[in-house]
Amino acid sequence: MSTPSTILNVEDTPENRHLVRRILESQGYQVVDAENALQGIEKALEIRPDLILMDINLPDLDGFTAVTRMRSYSQLSSVPILALTARTVHDDRERAKAIGCDGYLNKPIDFDELITQVGRHIAAGHRESEPETKREYYLKEQSVNLIEELERKFSELKSTYDRLRHFEEAKSNFISVASHELRTPLTVIHSYTQMLQMLPAISTDPNAKELLDGVNKGVKRLQEIMNDMVSVIRVELADQNVKFGPVSIRSVIKSIENEQRNKITDRQLTFDVTIKQDLPMVQGDSKQLHSALSRIVTNAVKYTPDGGRISITADLLTEKEKTFVEIVIADTGVGIELAKQKMIFEKFGTAEDVALHSTSKTKFMGGGVGLGLTIAKGVIEAHEGRIWVESEGYNKEKLPGSKFFILLPTQDSLA
Repeated sequence: MSTPSTILNVEDTPENRHLVRRILESQGYQVVDAENALQGIEKALEIRPDLILMDINLPDLDGFTAVTRMRSYSQLSSVPILALTARTVHDDRERAKAIGCDGYLNKPIDFDELITQVGRHIAAGHRESEPETKREYYLKEQSVNLIEELERKFSELKSTYDRLRHFEEAKSNFISVASHELRTPLTVIHSYTQMLQMLPAISTDPNAKELLDGVNKGVKRLQEIMNDMVSVIRVELADQNVKFGPVSIRSVIKSIENEQRNKITDRQLTFDVTIKQDLPMVQGDSKQLHSALSRIVTNAVKYTPDGGRISITADLLTEKEKTFVEIVIADTGVGIELAKQKMIFEKFGTAEDVALHSTSKTKFMGGGVGLGLTIAKGVIEAHEGRIWVESEGYNKEKLPGSKFFILLPTQDSLA
């Protein structure tokens, strides 16, 4: 009984890999898959297949580059290679032949043609169409050198990416464990502080009462930070425990307005709220949406100087035959540098100078740990919405301000 021929199928699309595998295995071939060009080169050297199917559009190196590299190895010089592509570039067929491909198939693949060409080329093997000139030889040699350099760079980038991913996972795990571990002693401190405040000797001593109030505030602030850390881990894991139901954005905004007015009486900030009448419901978690919008408003408060203005508007927007509730939270604050407008939504991202950091939530330029907008973005996206910021830049004197835009699909759009 003869050993079945081995075919290496280099294809990045899982559906196409599965389809080709089924077709070829039904004809008695053994199929080995590769998901990108570098993996294809590595597996070709490892298994020395009887034929290689090479997709041209690959995520790392393109198929032509991969074929050039394969042809530079003596052990692969006689292996026939068929190029497969959905591209419509007019000279691709000639280019494939010039670099060493033996055949060319268009996608979507004609099953009969695939089977015919595979069988024919396995039987014939690879043959050079005509001798190389010295100029062609040197050009190919230079191409191979460039590809080797590209391979080294890809390898370095992959190694760097793997290290960064490892560090990111380790950091997330540390944050998760640390936040959970710190909650227990904080709960103990909070409980004992409350018990102390109930003692007659303490309740009648103004100094002791003031000290314990300070401890309580510190514990509460630490608990908020711990909760933020847990929330941002849930955002990363897409595990936010969102409980969907009809939500009135009007009610959410009004609640946030009342909370903020009570917090910033000493800042002399003007609050303007404009909400369209008969605004439709959105499908979501009212508690989570309240938390997300509140974080954005708090951010506006922190970066708007005393006497400034903050506005919240909610209107209806139609986009690509879908309706959204558009919420705009604008301020007359210091603004955000263009280079930092995407970074502020990332973990621990902040637009402020850390040297001016303050833990106050309402004090001008009062900073935080840089998780609020990350959590807000995660909540909005969990509701199939979008969030972005627009600002002319950062300037403490001219105060260009910032506008945060939030789009949330209405119930009808999700139906």
